[in-house]
Amino acid sequence: MGCFSFLCKVCGEPVNSTSFDGENVRLSLLDKGKVIEEMQGQYDSYGRVFDENGESIEWNKPWDGVCDLMFEGGRSSGISAAHVACIGENYKPIENSNDDENQGWGELKKVHKGECEVYHKIIDI
Repeated sequence: MGCFSFLCKVCGEPVNSTSFDGENVRLSLLDKGKVIEEMQGQYDSYGRVFDENGESIEWNKPWDGVCDLMFEGGRSSGISAAHVACIGENYKPIENSNDDENQGWGELKKVHKGECEVYHKIIDI
């Protein structure tokens, strides 16, 4: 799988990563506008985040199922990405994020780095 990234649903800027560390992001996996799984941490360049040990957290859904949602599910299905620093208390993802044409390669912005709670939760199977 090659590197790819998304544009933040709040600020519209890319979610950047070096593939070793990245900007803090919340990724929400949507199925017809409903969040079914969510993870938060530093973006890993591959549609996931790193855990506290620097390992990528895997989605509970098989990767081909995530891809089906991203490419066949319309705007209300797939991965919705938002920088943690951009999320307000009323943030609720309802549609997928646009792709970043630069695949997340770019300077890691200080405003999107720093301390961040890392988590992964399955909301619905």
